[in-house]
Parts: sequence; C-alpha cells; structure tokens
Amino acid sequence: MMDIVSLIALVLLPLLLPVLVVSAVLGSGSRILERLKSTMTLDEERGLAEQGLLWVSIISPFLYFIALGVIAWRGYSVSLTSDGLSVFFSISALPLGALSLSLPLSVLVSRLHATKQTAKQIKITNQKNNIDLFHSHRKELFSYFDQIGEVEYLGCLTGKFKVHPRVHKNFFIGKPENGVPQLNINAFEDIERELSSARWELDLIIRDAKPEFTYSFYIVTFCSTIYRLSEKLGLPEIYVELAERSILVPTKLQGKEEMELLTVGKTTDEAVAAYRYAKSYYHNLCDFSGKEPVHEENDNLKYIEMGGKFRKVKDEKVIERLHKNEIQQAIQAKA
Repeated sequence: MMDIVSLIALVLLPLLLPVLVVSAVLGSGSRILERLKSTMTLDEERGLAEQGLLWVSIISPFLYFIALGVIAWRGYSVSLTSDGLSVFFSISALPLGALSLSLPLSVLVSRLHATKQTAKQIKITNQKNNIDLFHSHRKELFSYFDQIGEVEYLGCLTGKFKVHPRVHKNFFIGKPENGVPQLNINAFEDIERELSSARWELDLIIRDAKPEFTYSFYIVTFCSTIYRLSEKLGLPEIYVELAERSILVPTKLQGKEEMELLTVGKTTDEAVAAYRYAKSYYHNLCDFSGKEPVHEENDNLKYIEMGGKFRKVKDEKVIERLHKNEIQQAIQAKA
C-alpha cells in the first residue's frame, strides 16, 4: 500500500506543488479555482515572465529530477572523480531526462504565448480595419449626396439633399466592428410602400376622384404620409421648412379625440413638390446602395412626377379649394 502511495506522490506532487505555489504568487482572482485557472491559462495581455504556465514548465521538470534522483541515487555516495561522474550519468538517465524537458516545455509555452499575442494583434487590426470601412461607408454616403447639390421643385421647395446621420443608421444594418454594413431591405421596402401610397393619394386628390372623401384623403392620409416619409428620410425641407408654411387643422377621427393635423403647405404645387423631392431623394439613396427601386406600373400617374401637367387635370385646383373652404370652416368651428 505504501508503495502505491509513494508512486502517486512521485507522479503528482512535482506537478501539483509548482501549480499551487505559482498560482499563489502569479494567479489572479479571489478564489482558489480562479487563481489556478489563471495560472494554467496563457494571458496574451501579460508578459511572458508573468505567465504562471511558464514557471510551472520550468519548476516541475526540476522537481521530477529531484524526486527521481532520490530513488536512483539511493545507496550511492558522492564521488567527485571520473569514475563517480561516470556512475552518476549511468544511474541518472531518467532524472536527467525529466530535467531536460524543462527547456522544450518552456520554449513551447513561449511560442504558444507569442501565437496568442499575434492572434490578438491580428484581431485588433481586423477590427480597426472594419471600423474604418464602416465609417468610410458612411462618409461616402455623405459625399455622394453632397455632389447632387440643391434642386428646386416647382419654385416652392428647394431640396438640399443633405444626409441626416440617422439615414445611414436606419437604411444600413451592421456594427462598426463588423465592417461594411448591409442593406436594411425592410427600411427600403417601407419607403417604397409610403411613396406608392402618397402617389395614389395625391392622384385621387388632384382629380377629385371621390369628392366625398377628398378632404379626408388630403388632411388625414396624404399629409400624414408625406410627413412620415420626410421623417424617415430625414428631410427637414419638408418637416421643418414646408411645415412652417402649413396650417394646423382641427380634425376629429372616428373613435378618437379631436387632434390637429398639419397640411403639406397650402397649394397643389407644394404637395406635388414634397412628393417629388421625397421620391428623388429615395432614388438617389438606392443609386448609392446599389438597390434597384421598384418602378410603378401605373403609367397614368406619371403626370404627378414630371412637368406641370398636374395643374391642368382639373380647372379648379382641389387643394387650394380645400384650404379656402373646408379647412377654413374647420378652423373657424374650432375657434
């Protein structure tokens, strides 16, 4: 039984003792297990001399050398002669073999530590490159729109084509550390639905296709759609500048309390100009991102998007009539 205990001690103690001692000196953490784990793990943020595993790889072979030597040298005495030296080497083959492991083990630990440091440096470099790519993509978006310059729409709205920072955040998905962001397809499709709705609503208003609904189409539906578009695309020319020339109209929706809704300017030209600017801005955003915008199939509505044909659809300008009659009546009723 004692032989078994001695064998276990011979195998384990030269390894466990250095681990415990080194963890007490170089280990980090408040608990024993944390200090042991940090000792047996290479930390690329600390120098090689501070790596517990290095000292274990040096001390442990030395202790195995001593432990095996005690057994191998039992019954021998020290003799500083050539014969004594010859006997020493002949009986110390195993202890010296254990001691010789110290050098390759320490070199291995050193290489592994250097490899981890290199891997971390590569990771940091890649992360920095990805951050640079992300910010470069955003700067290119700003630069792209800067090349467009100001565009005047129907003499009543000047589109500056400036990019609000949230446009990049909303229409492109990704974190800076992941590099070039990806298209947020849902955001693009949402704008296309809003533009399609605004186009359809504006046509119904200009033609006065359903007179009994024209007022609500304008106040409740179209104006709300345009302001949503301007907020999502970041167009202060609409939600700030044009809004300042607009009118708050008291409106009571079915099942809701009375509220005030803002018109899009006061004229048909302003309504059409706001729609054209929003659509042009979106198409430029698509051009930059490489996304092909959805083209409307109804050619009968193209008059809204170009030229002044919309002014001749009806002799009476419907939006101007709404402002003169229904809207004024709603305001006076509120007063």
